[in-house]
Amino acid sequence: MNRPDDGGVVLAVDLGGTTLAAGLVRPSGDILAQRLAPTARRGRGEGILQNLLETVSELCDEAQRVGLPIRGIGLGLPGIINTEAGSVGGEIQNLPELRGLPIRRILQERFDLPVAVDNDVNALVLAEWFFGAGRDCRNLAVIAVGTGVGGGLILNGTLVRGAGGYGGEIGHIPIELDGRECFCGSRGCVKAYASGPDIADQARDLAKRGESPRLLALAGGDPSRIDSPMVFSAAAQGDPAALGVVAKASQALGAAVAVLVNLCNPELIVLAGGVMEAGDILLAPLRQWAERYAFPGAFRGTRILRSALTKASGIRGAAALFLYEERQSERGG
Repeated sequence: MNRPDDGGVVLAVDLGGTTLAAGLVRPSGDILAQRLAPTARRGRGEGILQNLLETVSELCDEAQRVGLPIRGIGLGLPGIINTEAGSVGGEIQNLPELRGLPIRRILQERFDLPVAVDNDVNALVLAEWFFGAGRDCRNLAVIAVGTGVGGGLILNGTLVRGAGGYGGEIGHIPIELDGRECFCGSRGCVKAYASGPDIADQARDLAKRGESPRLLALAGGDPSRIDSPMVFSAAAQGDPAALGVVAKASQALGAAVAVLVNLCNPELIVLAGGVMEAGDILLAPLRQWAERYAFPGAFRGTRILRSALTKASGIRGAAALFLYEERQSERGG
């Protein structure tokens, strides 16, 4: 794909449920200045927006101080984004304070810069396309497994958003028709078995019933302290209950990968997010399930990789989002 020229910087912001990460990013992906802060450092409610505006203002001042022109602002957010209106839709689990907020207009009016806003996993797939493993691909997908399970798709060189911003929501594919409840209102979603909080919830239930003494010991006897890293640690030690939870998460994610392979036939699927840091205990069976569920020919033609991007990938993703929109605008797309 054509790389953008190396002029100026993008002011890029990844606004997550717990952390706001922002930076000045060259079109090459190099981060020249960076800010990290708790999302709610100014409190909840209006404090979330205040924190965002203060951080953007600080980086504008930094760019001016060192003589770097800012091409525009890229902002990645959790949830469903109405990219035409530049606002947050109804489904935003982690930051409900932003629901319905015309965030693009607010940033444009405050800083007099062009602004691109989208879902954080759409930004992440663009980061892989511009700066990561997908640089030579025209068809690729990202599955991000962390607090939720999100997806991003690029098909034939175009980011897939769908009619209302729901394109790529692979975490809400039902894999068990009468399975666990999901916050989206459905049952049996991939997310309900494979997200970090859902892995922990399933393990807590087992520990409370006395089915996992090892997990209970790792949590100091308090089931409420169990988190997903503890579950993976107990599974690595051979705990049957933890192994069962991890096996279910692997199967759910393998099914999600197979859905993408069969439906979209991408060249590359990148697995990202904190849960994937568990490594082969999750990834190896995930691949086996994906191969079992997918068309053999399509599966053989799809590379499946863990993301090699760093913790700063959210910042690079927000920058890639702006660069993508800038390029689409120049092409009249």
